[in-house]
Amino acid sequence: MAHWLMGHDDEALASCNGAIKLARAIDHPYSLAVALAYGSITHQMRRDLPELIDTVAELRELCERYGFAYYREWGLILDGWSRADEPGIDLARQGIANLRSEGSFARMPYWLSLLADLSERSGRPDDARATLDAALVAGQARDDVWWLPEVLRMRAAHDGGEESAISRLRSAAQMAAGHGSVALLRRCERDLEARGAHPPSPGVRPPAPGVLPVA
Repeated sequence: MAHWLMGHDDEALASCNGAIKLARAIDHPYSLAVALAYGSITHQMRRDLPELIDTVAELRELCERYGFAYYREWGLILDGWSRADEPGIDLARQGIANLRSEGSFARMPYWLSLLADLSERSGRPDDARATLDAALVAGQARDDVWWLPEVLRMRAAHDGGEESAISRLRSAAQMAAGHGSVALLRRCERDLEARGAHPPSPGVRPPAPGVLPVA
């Protein structure tokens, strides 16, 4: 995840595949579940739907077989996101509700953004906007900010005025740059360019040597 955020797509995929391969080699089901769970997030971030579908299917089967909680919820949400239909929304909502009931709020802005994207693709823009607002609140309340540039970018699509949307996108770009999140900054820059606007700064401030963005 950290490699992907820094714009190292090949390294992200190699790390993902290496972790899953190692977990298979040691024949430890829980370690495999962890590797598959993080691998599923990596595929979702890369928007590699075929790999996501295959990986999350194995994750869900493994969690059901051994009764693994927590990563089971990741599988529900990511499986739901891959479907883009009413059953998909139900799966994502169930996974998020389960995490909340367990007091597991880490990455909640990320999970909520997936639900918002599902709602948007299902023709529910009001639900998407409300979910993104909830993601912003959750991230700020718990200092879980690594995914907030993407949440802000998505929320800008729901702003009524062009000036408001551009302002929000520039805020998202500034936050991404401050985090050293090259991948998220690129998404913001593409949206700004599509609106005929320019990013607020020429590039990303890199993390300190040896430090990766927190994911």
